[in-house]
Amino acid sequence: MRQILGLLFIGVFSRLVGQDTTAFVNEAQFGISPFITLSPFTEYNKSPVGVGADLFYNYPFKSDYIQGKIGYKRYQYVFDNRKSVTEDLHLVLSYQYTIPKATGLRVTAGYSPAFIFNATNRFMGKQDSIATVTYTKQLKNRLSHGLYLGVSLQSKSNSSFDIGYSHILNKTVTNGFYDAIPNHITFAYTVNFNKKGKANVNTAQTRSTLTKLKNDTLYFINKSCATDFSNAQLDSLLAANYKYSAYKVLDEQYINATSKQSNVLHFAIIGNHYAGYGDPLTTGIYLLDGELKSTEFPYPYHTTNPKNGNGFSKCIGSLENAAALIRVFNNRLNFEPLSPINPLH
Repeated sequence: MRQILGLLFIGVFSRLVGQDTTAFVNEAQFGISPFITLSPFTEYNKSPVGVGADLFYNYPFKSDYIQGKIGYKRYQYVFDNRKSVTEDLHLVLSYQYTIPKATGLRVTAGYSPAFIFNATNRFMGKQDSIATVTYTKQLKNRLSHGLYLGVSLQSKSNSSFDIGYSHILNKTVTNGFYDAIPNHITFAYTVNFNKKGKANVNTAQTRSTLTKLKNDTLYFINKSCATDFSNAQLDSLLAANYKYSAYKVLDEQYINATSKQSNVLHFAIIGNHYAGYGDPLTTGIYLLDGELKSTEFPYPYHTTNPKNGNGFSKCIGSLENAAALIRVFNNRLNFEPLSPINPLH
């Protein structure tokens, strides 16, 4: 069972890594959360497996959330030739802490009471002739008290994946059957119905700086081939094709000093550069931040076009190609915050 759980854990987190893991604007959240539970820490023939669903509401508190859940769970297990089924209604009252710089990752801790409203036993003989026996009223701990600890990874603005462990404080086993909710691991998929939270934090920051850029200056650095164009020609190309903001073409000797100015928002390299860490040298227009560091999605961090081999030709090739490239870049700066941006054009 532990090996199976390990494989499940690895599989779920592998799936999470493949999701869009941007963090989201701190809006109230509400929706539904279906889940499965496993209880591997038992001596029964088969560990209890549960299924259920919660309704939840997340109240934003600074960058974190105060969470409330109400839900239903049904789990079953086999012990001493008996098949037992238990059903409960439960609450979860918890605090979700958003880990700084760990995009979309939250740690959840809380209290979870549960009330068992139905518990049955059925003996598993060859004829299976013995009727199902209800033993709900025999339970001494129908009201269970548990502590919950888990992690949540946001996948999209309306969903997340949750993994957590619930430790029950009551005595859980009496005379061969569970007298309370067993300790269990939960795997949940949470769907947020609040569509107002679509804009993610990275998107909001991108829109903010690009909006400020409209009333500021974008500093261009010429890294093109010597046969492409001079700084003077680049200035003329920008005057005709770049309309988003004011601009200035920097000579090499002024780049370092300009980057040390605190009010500079962005630089743009036109010519040969790297789209990101570990990427090959390509051609196009590369948007940098005010410290000459490469920006990332959802910024239009690398712009190219088919006329220069989609960035894989060594040089831009002609003034016509350069003009077309600048126009594409200018259009990409008109950023729509709720629309996905294709990193390459």
